[in-house]
Amino acid sequence: MLKENLTQYKQKNKKKHQKKMKKSLLAIAIAISLTSCSPTLKVKQLDAKTGKLPTETTLTQSEILVKKNINLKEYNQFLFVKKSGLNMEKYETYILGTLKNIGGFQKYYIQTELEQYVIQNGLTDKVTSISDNIGLLNLSKNVGKFLICESNVEYKGGYDFSFEYKVINPTNAEILLHIKHNAFNWGGLDRPLFNPVFNEYIDWLKENQNQQ
Repeated sequence: MLKENLTQYKQKNKKKHQKKMKKSLLAIAIAISLTSCSPTLKVKQLDAKTGKLPTETTLTQSEILVKKNINLKEYNQFLFVKKSGLNMEKYETYILGTLKNIGGFQKYYIQTELEQYVIQNGLTDKVTSISDNIGLLNLSKNVGKFLICESNVEYKGGYDFSFEYKVINPTNAEILLHIKHNAFNWGGLDRPLFNPVFNEYIDWLKENQNQQ
């Protein structure tokens, strides 16, 4: 009888232990899932040796849709980081901070800052909007040459994301650089999705800083 009770006690303890283990493993799995599905979005400094952002990914040629040369010195007074795409608010600070770290332009404006610039410089009669090509063309006629960048992040389901990035010349609405890159988000979006695109942008800047 004592032996039977002891056996039952051991079996109960074993079941309790198994339940605890299952709960612990489930909690760990959920934590890993949440971590892997969420972008880290931390602005990183460029590597001192390479001058680029850390990544194990290189873009394919098919992902570089447009790449044209321009004399960047004529356009580097500022870069307008234009709002584009849906649900981009959570990425805007990260993208702006990264672009500032990369450099290449004297100043960087988001939409509210550029609107304030237009008002403070008494240009509201000449520049009625900075949301369309005509308004941005009128702005360039009044303040000089600059460039625009547009970006869009699209969640495609599962772990799959795409990042689209454009650099545009407002004087003629010409797209100078257009990249569309797809990546899987296993542990953050920085290294697989954003950094390869920004590194290609860094190369483009370097190539065009000495153009005549």
